[in-house]
Amino acid sequence: MNDSIWKKLPDPALLDFGVDRSGTGYRLEKMGNVVLIRPLPSTTARQQNPELWEEAHAFFRESRRGTGDWEFTAPPPDPWHIEFPLHGGPLQLHVRPSPSGQVGIFLEQLPQWQWLSKITPKGSRVLSLFAHSGAATLALAQAGAEVVHVDSSRQSLQLARRNATASHLDAASIRWICEDAQRFVTRERARGNTYDGFVLDPPSWGHGPKGEAFSIDRHLASLLTDCAQLLSPTAQGPILLTAHSPGWHHQRLATALASALQAVSCKMLPISSGPLSCMDLDRRQLLLGGFARSSGIGDTSQ
Repeated sequence: MNDSIWKKLPDPALLDFGVDRSGTGYRLEKMGNVVLIRPLPSTTARQQNPELWEEAHAFFRESRRGTGDWEFTAPPPDPWHIEFPLHGGPLQLHVRPSPSGQVGIFLEQLPQWQWLSKITPKGSRVLSLFAHSGAATLALAQAGAEVVHVDSSRQSLQLARRNATASHLDAASIRWICEDAQRFVTRERARGNTYDGFVLDPPSWGHGPKGEAFSIDRHLASLLTDCAQLLSPTAQGPILLTAHSPGWHHQRLATALASALQAVSCKMLPISSGPLSCMDLDRRQLLLGGFARSSGIGDTSQ
């Protein structure tokens, strides 16, 4: 396939997904004019565009479950970043391939970043937990929020700050914290600090900087309740919960969020929910997770 055809394909985008002849699942994505192949063990669908797969520029080869190596046909761009259109202007996010097969960008989250950029009240104070490479944080900051960005990984924190610089948000009101999410929330409650909203994208499991264990099945409910207790009586929102964990479909996320808010007599309703998904070139939906969200106290707009 010649370069002119590649350039006509959407970017960033999910191009195709499905199992190969051996029955192994993969996804084919275009990011910053580079076409990537990454594992997708959850799929049983069939690949639809074999000619595209043959021309990929990068392939993640898994050596054991959860880790592996990237192989490139040519050196990737430097800097390698992607522009995402939001309500207040574009975000520039760096692509960072890692030994886990992740690239620091989650295309299925774009509608949530756009929602945050559009509905976040200027001047609101928002807590961003498990904040990863910072896209949600930057969407909030771009809307004029004061954001406290918390992640347990120093590498992710550094990438988030690079993304802030690339997106011309160096001067935004963002407090960068490398800390365990639950530990930080507990301290904020003890200090009497309050927020207008919170955003979190918890992993299935993980560890804080000091080895603190987190499991979405064991710890999410209590963490959500603690976050709800940080809300001010006139919280303006937003509240956003997303997850990619098996068994945590959007209805379950909505129920967990509603239970946490009701436990502290917070009437931040209604809550809307839905899937996190991407559409490929053949308009097939790839389901990758779910979301639940609310805009603020007395929210009746959804």
